[in-house]
Amino acid sequence: MSKIIIGIDPDSKAHGVAVYVDGKLEILRCCNLEEILCLINMHPNPMTKENIEFHIEDVCAISAAFNARDRKTNINVKLKMAQHIGMCKQSQIELERFLSHYNIKIVHHKISKMWKKDKSQFEKVTGWTGRSNEDTRSAAYFGFLGLSLIKKLENSI
Repeated sequence: MSKIIIGIDPDSKAHGVAVYVDGKLEILRCCNLEEILCLINMHPNPMTKENIEFHIEDVCAISAAFNARDRKTNINVKLKMAQHIGMCKQSQIELERFLSHYNIKIVHHKISKMWKKDKSQFEKVTGWTGRSNEDTRSAAYFGFLGLSLIKKLENSI
């Protein structure tokens, strides 16, 4: 049975999604909740709660009260950022409710900018040569963290 790791970068419009099957990055795209359900149900390898894990950037762990480094930032900009963070948090919550309903394992990871801007490093590590954007590369990073955790567990057994 194939081990499937899905990395997620939560967003209010569409989540960045990266699907690793047996350690290889096979799918990289942005999906809404319905598309994630279709992706799970239509994947050629059967996805069950035993062989699938979601590794999610935990936006719910940060404060919605956005604190810009530049104290001169306009209050309207700060409020818009706080609103966006709140929308991303709600998207993460809805995704996790859906996954919990199907008893799918969820692993949270601290927020990271790894691979978001560094496309060349992302391509070198994953071997991916197709299209990507900041959200999908971020999702690929969280999936990659999931692969690393599995390898550590396998090596310790």
